[in-house]
Amino acid sequence: MLNAKSQKKKSTGFGITPYLFVIPGMLLFFLIAVIPIFQTFGLSFTDWDGVKAFSSINIIGLDNYKTVITGQEFLIALKNNMIWALVSVTVPIAIGLVQAAVIVNSDVKCKNLFQLLLFLPQILSSMIMSIMWLAIYDPASGLLNEALKMVGLDSFAQPWLGDKCTAIYALLVMSIWTAYGFNTVIYCTAIRSVDQAMYEAAKIDGANFLQTFFRITIPSISKTTTTLLLLSLIGAFKVFDVVFQMTKGGPGYYTYVMSYYLYQTAFASNKIGLGCSIAVLLTIIVFVVSRVFQRLRKEE
Repeated sequence: MLNAKSQKKKSTGFGITPYLFVIPGMLLFFLIAVIPIFQTFGLSFTDWDGVKAFSSINIIGLDNYKTVITGQEFLIALKNNMIWALVSVTVPIAIGLVQAAVIVNSDVKCKNLFQLLLFLPQILSSMIMSIMWLAIYDPASGLLNEALKMVGLDSFAQPWLGDKCTAIYALLVMSIWTAYGFNTVIYCTAIRSVDQAMYEAAKIDGANFLQTFFRITIPSISKTTTTLLLLSLIGAFKVFDVVFQMTKGGPGYYTYVMSYYLYQTAFASNKIGLGCSIAVLLTIIVFVVSRVFQRLRKEE
């Protein structure tokens, strides 16, 4: 009886020791995450330019939000982000899913090597990929225009990043190329974890590849699909580096996205207060879109 009581005391007698290990991490989290969030929200109601002292900051209420929402740049950036979200979320996931199903169910040798090659764009930095694709899209001697000329389609050759009608879609092609390999590798792992007994039963019943794909594979990996969709959706609204390195938002404002609009406003134009209001709006948009997506997926 005494031994049982002493063991119970030992099992519950941690005291404050665990909290001492947690406190440093929590303090760091508050310093670099929580406090800046509230600070950004507060500065969004001011005219701070990032230079003058806080004591001389003027509170201007909702003027920053009115300026942003009624501005041409915001509407263009929001439209481009919606296009980016629609294309860069659905296309890479669809390609990755089909490609993974083919790889797993085929007899191709060196499957792991093939997956490694597909995953390679994730390893490369955005700077390297931007240089590669700038060379491909070069209007004078780019690989894409040269390939079109070689097959007799000279009329289709054009400055892909310099035309307002093609610039955003040229960037999306690069985004798809970057993402679909990652989705393929994730889906390969998910498909391999599906109970093989279901595939064997379907094969006995005479089901072909398409029937097993739509009735067994897709339903069995729905959680993986939901995770990839959510991550891709959030990433689509956070895209910045590709636009910054390849087009600088041009031509005009036709490749502006929310993150680049924020950067231009806050740091290039020294309008920190206005930039903070864009950051708050972007956070709200991402939160609402993510919650709506989660609710729809849950109901489905």
